[in-house]
Amino acid sequence: MSDPESNPVRRWSTADVEPTRRLAYFAAALSEAVMPMGVDQVRPDAFAFELSSAPLGEIAVTRAQGAAHASFRGRAELARSADHSFSLLMSLHKPWSADHRGAIRMAPRDVLVIDSDYPLRMEVHSAFDAVNVSVSEAWLRRWIADPHLLATRRIPGDSLWGATLSSYLSALSPELAASPPLPLAVMSDQVGSLLALTAAGVQGARPTRGTGGRALHLRIVDCIRQRCTEPGLTAPDIAASLQISLRTLHRALAAQQETFGARLIHARAETGLRMLRSPLFKRTTIEQIGHRAGFPSASHFAQVIRAHTGLTPRRIRRDALDGR
Repeated sequence: MSDPESNPVRRWSTADVEPTRRLAYFAAALSEAVMPMGVDQVRPDAFAFELSSAPLGEIAVTRAQGAAHASFRGRAELARSADHSFSLLMSLHKPWSADHRGAIRMAPRDVLVIDSDYPLRMEVHSAFDAVNVSVSEAWLRRWIADPHLLATRRIPGDSLWGATLSSYLSALSPELAASPPLPLAVMSDQVGSLLALTAAGVQGARPTRGTGGRALHLRIVDCIRQRCTEPGLTAPDIAASLQISLRTLHRALAAQQETFGARLIHARAETGLRMLRSPLFKRTTIEQIGHRAGFPSASHFAQVIRAHTGLTPRRIRRDALDGR
């Protein structure tokens, strides 16, 4: 396991222990990274896994790959649990099954919201690659007044908000904690806003798009554009500038099917593109332009620009100087 004082990412691997200890080691890793768990239905010497975990602001992200197995939370594991918490668990490629207040069949990219207060049994029938996001009850209640709307529920990966949620979760990894593309608070807020949208969908609510809502949305977007070059900009900063609550800000963006993080990256990309194409910045390095636009690194700036335009920053600058 990695030293948490020198590296935010903790890692566990069966390569570190004798074959006979692998199941106990995996159970201990799950218990430390996610919540107390037991493991069975597999021979220890035939089992292998890799697991990593790191805090991402107020939430924690765990990625795991390994062999088929079953895991559970029974009376002993429930007794060892501390505070009430929730986990968002998703298999990236393979189906699996669970019994969590009822039998559930999970397809790849479906998300199961695990409630630490209830027993759980999960069966993975083939090699797995999974992502888990752990959140506290207090954090979840900031986004959803009643967490039980989603607790023990399967969120289909092909549903309206389930597809957006699973897509975002699949992009999360413990390694992002070491070099995050956005402030960690912004990244965790995106998870919260997507869960709020999902909960609203479960209740059958539809985002309102009245004139007042559109006007507020435009104010938020304009404020993000004006302040996007601030490296540590967060959603609470924008909410404070506009004298609105954080929940109101996220709801206004959600009404247009947007998140704060996506809007912030878009605004920074627009700023960077303007500088790349302007002769006023022809003597400014691409790395400096990315920094001035608010990006934490040159590599992330290049990645975002390429995603927006299909071109590298260097190609965009060259084309602009050539008059193309």
